Formats: sequence, C-alpha cells, structure tokens
Amino acid sequence: MSNKVPPDGGYGWVITFAYALNNVVVLPLVAGFGLVFQEAFEETGLTATQGTLVITLNHGFGMLLSFFGGPVLRRWGYRKVAVFGAVMVSSGLILTAFANNFWVFILSYSIINSMGIAAVMAAFTLAINSFFKEKRGRAIGVGMSITGLGTILMPMVMTAFLLRPAKWYLKDPPVLEEMQPLNKENGMALTNGSISASFKQMDILSLQKLEQPINNDVQPTKSLSMRSLMNTTNMQTRNAISHPDISKKPPDPPLSESRYKWWESQEINLGSSINIFYEGDSVRQIKSNQKDLDTDVEKKKKSLIQRFIDFFDLTLLRDPIFVNILFGLSIASCVETNFSLLLPIILKDLLKFETADIAKIMAVIGFSDTLFRFISPFIGEWCHRPPRVMYLVSLLVIIIIRSLMLFTTSFTGMLFVALAIGVTKGVRTVYMNIVIPSYVPLERLPFASGIQMFFNGIVIITIGSLLGRIREASGSYRLPIVILNLVTLLTILSWSIEFLYFKLKKADAKESIPA
Repeated sequence: MSNKVPPDGGYGWVITFAYALNNVVVLPLVAGFGLVFQEAFEETGLTATQGTLVITLNHGFGMLLSFFGGPVLRRWGYRKVAVFGAVMVSSGLILTAFANNFWVFILSYSIINSMGIAAVMAAFTLAINSFFKEKRGRAIGVGMSITGLGTILMPMVMTAFLLRPAKWYLKDPPVLEEMQPLNKENGMALTNGSISASFKQMDILSLQKLEQPINNDVQPTKSLSMRSLMNTTNMQTRNAISHPDISKKPPDPPLSESRYKWWESQEINLGSSINIFYEGDSVRQIKSNQKDLDTDVEKKKKSLIQRFIDFFDLTLLRDPIFVNILFGLSIASCVETNFSLLLPIILKDLLKFETADIAKIMAVIGFSDTLFRFISPFIGEWCHRPPRVMYLVSLLVIIIIRSLMLFTTSFTGMLFVALAIGVTKGVRTVYMNIVIPSYVPLERLPFASGIQMFFNGIVIITIGSLLGRIREASGSYRLPIVILNLVTLLTILSWSIEFLYFKLKKADAKESIPA
C-alpha cells in the first residue's frame, strides 16, 4: 500500500470538477455578498461600519479556523468534512436570508457560513492533492479556470435573481392634509362635528404603572455586607478582617528570653540520641521524593505541550524552509487580497475613471486571469521550473506592472496594464495553491495549509487596517501602492536569499568531494 501513487487523472478529474463547482457556488456569493444583501442591510438599519464588519469577520474568522483543519481532516477525512462544510454554508446562507438585525448577521454569515467555507476549502484542497502529484498543476489550473468563469457568470445570475415584480414594492397613495383627522396627535379625533376621545394611551400608561416593581424593601449591597459584619459575634474574626496581621502568630522570643539557658545542666537521653544519625537519611529521602515529584510534574507539563504540538503538527515550524515559504506566501497573499479589493476604488480615486470604464477594465482583468489560470501550468512544465520559481517570477512582474500603473493616465494605456495584471494574477493564483503541496508530504498537508491560512488571516487583518490609515494620511492611493510593492519585495528577497544560500552550499559540497 505504501508503494502506490496517486492516479494523476481518472476519477481525479471528477474531483477537480467538484472542486471547481464548489468554488463557483461559494466564492462568488462571498464576493457578491454586498450586492445581494445591500437591500437587507438598509431594511434592518445596519450602518456602513456594521456591514463592513460582517464581511470582514467572515474572511478573518474562516482563516483563523483553518488552523484546526489539520486535526479535523486527520480525524474524519475530507469527505465527511466536505459534507459538514456544505451543510454549514447552506445553513448560514438560509439564516442570513432571514436575518433582521446586526447580531443575526454576525451569527449566520460571519460565523456559521465562515465555518462552512473554511471546512469545504480545506477538504477539497486535500482531496485534489490526494488524486494528483505530477499533474497537480494542471488540475489546479483547470479548476481555477472554471472558477474564473463562475466569477464572471455568477454576478449576472445574481443580478437576474434580483429582478423582482414591481407589485411587491407598490405603496399606498399619499393622504392629503385636508383629509387627515384633526388633533390626531393628542388621541382626539373630530368626527361629524363631535369629539371622540381615545383611551388607548391612557390604558397603556395605567398598565405600565401596574407593572413597575416595588423596590423599597431591597437593601443596597453595602448595607447588607455591613449588617452581616455587625452580626458577627467573634471579635477576633472581625479584627482579623480589618487587620489581617492580628491573626498571625506572635514572633519567637529573643534568645535571651529562651526557656533554657546554656549554662543550665540538662539531661540527655542517649537512647533517643541515636536517631540523630538516621535523621540525615530521612531528610535525604524526603528531598529525593520531592525531586521525583517535581520531575513528574515537569514531565506532565512537557507532555501537555508536546501533545498540543503533535495535535497541530507544529513541528513543521522547525523547518526553516517551510517557515520561509509560510512567511512569503502570507505576505504575498495579503498584498494580493488588498490590491484586488482596492483596485476599483484606486481606479476611481487615482485615475478618475467613470464607472463604465472601470467595469471594462475589470472585465479585461477577469478575462486574462481566467485564460492564464488554464495556460500557466503548461508554461511551468515547458520551462521545467518548480512552482516557487514560477510564483516568484510572477511577483516580480506584478511589481513592475503596479509601478507602471502609477504613471498611466489614459484609458487605453490602462487597458494594457489591466491585461498584464490579469496574466500575472492567473499565474499567481495557480502556483500559490501548489507551492506548499509541492514541498510538504501529503499526510502533513492539512496541517501545513491550516497554519498558512491562520497566518494569512493575521497578516491580512494587520496590513489591511494599516493601508486604510495610510490612505487617509496621504490623501491618495499612490503611497499605498508603493507600500504594497515593497511588501511584495520582501517575499522576493527572502526566497531569493534562500535559493542562493542552498545553491552556494551545494556548490561547496561538490567541490569538497574528491575527484
């Protein structure tokens, strides 16, 4: 059984299609949540800050929960976890559809739905990597390409579902002022020249008075505590409460007042004095037992820590290469997420484009992104380069493209920039998902992916909040773009230093081998 390898095809392509179908259904709903539930936010009175918090918690909470993906997948397997995640996603969306206040949105969408998405993504990631090894890049590329098509089509489908009959929103005609009854605000209505009083308000006031609790007999807490203290008959106890030092033992008498003086003769029982020679052994035995007890406690503490480390497979963090991969992916993923979310705002704020022009630019990015999600695995196979190198090259290219974006002012020039952004985004999307699977063994992959998503959530929340403050302080998105490029450069530098170090080490090892 240990000599068998993944099929690299066969039923694995069914898994790939299921992976893509899951992404098509889940991811566009997350991205279009504001579009679908915008009206619900207005009806329930949610502020812009509360709506943003609901969406942000959905992303952050799911990434933090991915930390537990490894133990859960090891215990139940990816099939049961996928079914559980699908149920949670469906339940969360159904409850969100009936949400009528802020906390229901938090519970249904930010927690339940987020748990489901985290479970489903972790399960499908393990499943698709279990069926492919040599053709893993192709499988991920095909799945991501179908996902890209879904992100284009699903917003149209959601918009079609938002078309509703006009009769649902018909309102009563406005009542003219002369047709309204007089003195309505005082509970009086003038009908046929006579005044009829409404006693409804009076009934409500009388009921409120009857329902008021009588609190005259309730004593304040301070009075109760003082009364219980006064009822205490033990004076020593009360003094000990007020003056804790009274309850302590008196100090030992000084040496001059000791009961026996050194010059007074005392009888010594030699029979009992023989035990003096055995007291040393007993003391040593007590100390030995105490030392053994301390050792057992220390072993117990170590076992608890070790069990925690083994449960989450945190021994992965002892590998410096894995830590460097984790650092680079977390930073680069954070930059990618923030730039993708801010791009429409940047085009509006920095380049002053109209909404129709921004939609065309985003369509160009989506088209080139989807196309190169399918092509990029074959480019990597043709170049015979590992996933980390391909991902590193795409990061270097996107830094150049973002820098060109700062100097682009025309719509035509921005279309070419958008085309290049989509190409690099497609390459990064594919190879970002196979960098860790290509380094970590399959049995440790769920734990490695969970640790990566956990750090992604921390970095995204941290850097994302800083970008908003920098934008407010600078008054433009030019400085945030420069900072995103510098942060991306950290990944390039850290990985390049690692590659150079091991290359030099390998060269030294070859030179040291005698011919």
